[in-house]
Formats: sequence, C-alpha cells, structure tokens
Amino acid sequence: MDDLPHLFEELMAFVAVVDAGGFNAAGSRFGLPPSSLSRSVAALEKHLGVSLLVRTSRRFEVTATGRRTYDDAVATRTRLQETVAAARESHGVPSGTLRVSCPLALASTVVGRIAIEFMARHPGVRVSIESTDGRGQPFSEPADIAIQPSIRPLRDSSMVARRLIDVRYVVVAAPHLQHAVPAVPGGPTEFPCFPAIGWTFFPSPALWSLRHREHGQHAIEVDVRFTTDNLLLVREAALKGVGVAQLPYAMCKEDIDRGELNLVAPDWLPLQVGIYVLYPSRRSLTLAGRKFIDALVDGTALLDRGPD
Repeated sequence: MDDLPHLFEELMAFVAVVDAGGFNAAGSRFGLPPSSLSRSVAALEKHLGVSLLVRTSRRFEVTATGRRTYDDAVATRTRLQETVAAARESHGVPSGTLRVSCPLALASTVVGRIAIEFMARHPGVRVSIESTDGRGQPFSEPADIAIQPSIRPLRDSSMVARRLIDVRYVVVAAPHLQHAVPAVPGGPTEFPCFPAIGWTFFPSPALWSLRHREHGQHAIEVDVRFTTDNLLLVREAALKGVGVAQLPYAMCKEDIDRGELNLVAPDWLPLQVGIYVLYPSRRSLTLAGRKFIDALVDGTALLDRGPD
C-alpha cells in the first residue's frame, strides 16, 4: 500500500505518454522532462513486472498488456476526478480539469477568451484546450467537451449536441482587389476572373455556394490561388491581398471597420456555419462542464453575427 502514491504517479505518466504519442510530445504538452517520464514508465513496468511499451529508436508501440493497463488507468483517473469533483460540488463549487476539443480559429479567439474568463471566475477549475481542424470525429482525442462547426444540423444519438450560434460569413477582399465586386445584381458573375482563397472546411474550396435574398442560391466557381484548413491563415492571406475570401463576419469586422478589408458583393452571402458544443451525456458532465457550457452560450450570444 505504501507504493500506491508512486504507482499512481507512474500510471499517470504512462497515460500522458500514450495520449501524446511519445515522450517528447508528452513532455512538451505537460511541461515535464521526457527523461523523467521515461524513468516513470520504466519504474511502472518494473513494479508491474510487464512490458507496457515496445521502444525503438524512432517510435514506440503499446503492447496488449499496455493497452489494458492504459484503459484501466484512464478509468481510475476518471473515477478519482469524479469523486473529488462530486465532493467539491456538494458545496456548489466547480472544480477539476475540463478537457475541451476545439478548432484552432475558435480556440485562438472567442473560445480561448471565454475559457480564460471562466477560469478567472472559477479558480478551482483547470481548462485544457486541444486545437483541431474542426473536421475530425469529436472525441477522437480524450475530451470532456468538443466544439464542432458544421454546415448541416448535427444528429448523433451517441452524444448530446447543442447549437451555440449560427456564424454568418461574408465575402471580403483587400482594398486593391475591390474592383472584383460585381455590378450585376443578378449574380457575382465576375468572381471566376479574380483570385480566391479556399478554406478546405467547405465541401469544395473552389466552388462557392452564395445566396441572395431575391435570387436564391448559386454555385460560383472561383480561381483558388491559396487553400488551407486554417481560418486564421485565410484571414491573413485576405489582408495581404492574395484573393477574395469567405470569412466569419465576427472575425473580420474590425478589419472592415479599419478599411483593411472591404465587403465584396454584400448582397451575396456564403453558407452559414453552425457552432455546436458536444458532450457524451448529460450525466457525465461535471458542474464545471455545465457551467462552462453556460459560459459558451452567453459568450457566443454576444458575437456580432453580421448581415442576415
């Protein structure tokens, strides 16, 4: 029994290494020396009398015993966190670690800001945000809450999906590309003549779907000069005049106000993107998780969604 504290520390080091995919990656993620993590895992293998990892000079593989040990260790950690959180929540105080999976652009802007403000109000909560490209399967990495953009309603019986906000997009360009604005009210027929920036989250970066109040939905082919899955890079490229771009109005509003970007064909709007918060079940949410979702709802409601 005297070894239990050391065993638990070694188990958590092993979990961290497996989660991160390596000793160096785990060290960078958790601020620990890789050599210390390696010693902890080696000590765990010695304590258990089994091999958990097969190491080579370039990578490692988790053994079958290691996989079972990892699963049990994660379950033990979760039960311990739930026990501690339940005890603290009996006094109505949010606590514990909250793991959030979130697209990079949102993590760098609105969600990151909400998380920082949330921790300032609730010092007993630790928030860990893992950035994604927004297109992978939610919870492919360990997370309590996933924030997921989608151009279609999310329907998945295995998890709870709550829509936070519909993000309105606009077409923008740097001032020297403003001559690309079509004067024809029937549709942006001149778009194919001008360079564009493609965001690979949309179904086809080179085929823009634009809608008009009176003229309906139209698919417009554009000459894509630059593509990326990073919305922050789309904005940066637009500011540099690489081409016309589709951006969330809330992301580029200040650029428009400063005259660094201009609206292009403002009567024609791109697809709306719904932002959802997902979690496995209502019962699995801690008080910290529930209050963080409330903070997300309140924080995103304040965003300037732009033109209808």
